[in-house]
Amino acid sequence: MSLNSELKNILLNTLGKISTVRFDVPLSEHTTFRTGGRASIFIEPDEEESLPEILRTLHELKTDFLIIGGGSNLLISDEGLDYAVIKISKEGKKLEKKENLLYASAFMSKENFISEALRLGYGGVSFTAGVPGSVGGGIFMNAGTFMGCFIDILKKIRIVNSDYEIEDIEISKEDSNYRKMNIPEKSIILGGFFELPASAETAAIGKEIDEIIKDRWSKHPMEFPSAGSVFKNPEGHSAWKLVNDCGLKGYTIGGAMVSEKHTNFIINKENATSSDVFNLINHVKKCVMDKFSISLETEVKIIGNFN
Repeated sequence: MSLNSELKNILLNTLGKISTVRFDVPLSEHTTFRTGGRASIFIEPDEEESLPEILRTLHELKTDFLIIGGGSNLLISDEGLDYAVIKISKEGKKLEKKENLLYASAFMSKENFISEALRLGYGGVSFTAGVPGSVGGGIFMNAGTFMGCFIDILKKIRIVNSDYEIEDIEISKEDSNYRKMNIPEKSIILGGFFELPASAETAAIGKEIDEIIKDRWSKHPMEFPSAGSVFKNPEGHSAWKLVNDCGLKGYTIGGAMVSEKHTNFIINKENATSSDVFNLINHVKKCVMDKFSISLETEVKIIGNFN
């Protein structure tokens, strides 16, 4: 895409009042791997209601886009992206009561989602403790742990549909898969309506969450940049054990390393590039296939051109 001054001025003049628009932005500052090239256009909406107009404008300008949240579960090419990146992670509104449900903006961090739920006297959110990223990304990925996942508490999703209109749609467990939420094609998640159990023991829940986070720090390499678990668990298997049994604990390519603490994590040990991480992912997949005849599928979304 040729970003001439005319196109830049159009974007600034049309979207500058409802978002922050920047150009040639390093994506390594916006992913939890801390890798990735530059985005030609980088847009941060001021609020969720701005998104339909942003998408409509990009469509009229025939400009492709990528939506990101907190930047977890993403591996973006070192070449960067020659189109618009829309980052939905400016801190959203507080949890709002909507009849018998609680509404959380896609912009809200999972950490604030927990603290807001407890502040209002609700539980049911412990499974998100220590999981990075935003509520929008959590819904999209049906994020979770062994304690549960988003579909367990999610009842409706607010989206921007393919006609660039805001719409609320009901959601059920039949609409979800392992690390995936089945939403209408070409729709963008704006937020979710959650059913949480009221609790008089939020102080105790808060302490439980603190213990969960402490346990995650003891078992996961939280001190290094990563995207969390790299591989989905194949049916009947644990991805970390398959990787571990291939003798890959501590294996490195460039600055990327299979964590010695948890072998389903690939960490940015020392100034890794996205290509280092990508090549290490492929090496792990090959080793597991050669040894166990099992194909590992990534949880991490790989975006851009990798040679």
